[in-house]
Amino acid sequence: MKPRILIISPVTPYPVHHGAGSAIYGYIRALRTEFDITFVGFCPPHLHAQAQAGLDDLCQRAYLFKLPEARHLDAFSPIPYLFSHLQSEPMHQLVDHLLKEEQFDLVEVEYLGMADYAEGARCPRIIRAHVQEWLHYYINFQQTSGFGTRMEHLFWSVDAVRHNRAALESFDWVLVTSEEERRRAREFVPSVNAEALPFILMDCEYYVPAPVPPRNKQLLFVGFLPHTPNTDALQYFIREEWPLIRRRDPEARLSVVGEGASNALRGLMYDYGVDYLGFVKDLRTIYADTRVYIAPVTSGGGIRTKIVEAMTVGIPVVCNSFAPAGLGLLPEQHVIVRDNPRESVDAILHLLNDDQDWLALRDRARGWVENCYGLQKAGPRIAQRYLQFLRQSHQKSRRQSGRQSGMEAA
Repeated sequence: MKPRILIISPVTPYPVHHGAGSAIYGYIRALRTEFDITFVGFCPPHLHAQAQAGLDDLCQRAYLFKLPEARHLDAFSPIPYLFSHLQSEPMHQLVDHLLKEEQFDLVEVEYLGMADYAEGARCPRIIRAHVQEWLHYYINFQQTSGFGTRMEHLFWSVDAVRHNRAALESFDWVLVTSEEERRRAREFVPSVNAEALPFILMDCEYYVPAPVPPRNKQLLFVGFLPHTPNTDALQYFIREEWPLIRRRDPEARLSVVGEGASNALRGLMYDYGVDYLGFVKDLRTIYADTRVYIAPVTSGGGIRTKIVEAMTVGIPVVCNSFAPAGLGLLPEQHVIVRDNPRESVDAILHLLNDDQDWLALRDRARGWVENCYGLQKAGPRIAQRYLQFLRQSHQKSRRQSGRQSGMEAA
């Protein structure tokens, strides 16, 4: 009989429509070979039927809930304002019931904002966390203008620090995105049991690079557009960099994929000649026609999974230094990093026109993904590491029981 794991998530991993969902989807595919999985998570109502059917195939059981609609500011709550929209009473009740009535071997929580859901667990607990999330809001505090906005970001940062430290101290294992994040986690909480494992698992058999560089001079941005950092990044690029690119290379085209664009953003894209494609279920055809992937994101928490997806499918990425935080990428080796707008434009135009450098960057990035984030290579290692977690926990429990028995005998 396989050991049982309960996974608690803020997003549904299927269908993949969100960066966080993509990261969770890969882990479920890897763990299901060695574990019976029970999944509990939030899901948009319009995707509920599709998500339930897909997760029923991947998991032993899956329970989906509607995401609460708004955040609530409560100065006396232990839950930070940033995570208050993740608090669902029906979901808490179900998780508490499962933890009380059933025997799980492991409980895994996805993201720090969901940490309190696992408080009733009687087995080892794992949290997959982006520990620099508080730092992102502090950077926002430093970069934004306006006293009110700056104070808001500073409050969010301090609030997240308090909550994140408590969560990291309480979990048996904390899985982070890179060695850099592991070091930061230990600086943050010296006693934390943190380990760097691939945070995303990409199916390298599903995403296959095109054999030659595409002739189309297409740039691509993919993102969940109700997410403010994605909207801000896209608006910046369209207004500041896109006109410079079109002026120097009229053949260049920019396509945007992602659900939920506002009317204002749709109007901006129309005015600047940007093709808005909305939600696209299968991106492989679009990827095959794309020359450069752009990631101008400068705010928000989490990690940019679409950067890794673009690298997997063989598209060179041009981004700023903020966007790839936590991924362990080497600038100029795996992605092109430019913080100056004109330098970013130069790099994009170079990749639109130089096949040799395009191929060299593509091959380095794809090889790195296969070794570090590939489902086929990294997935079995992760499943085995989870089994080791379980064995180590059992050994620790036996040692503690032995010491307790010895003290009672004395």
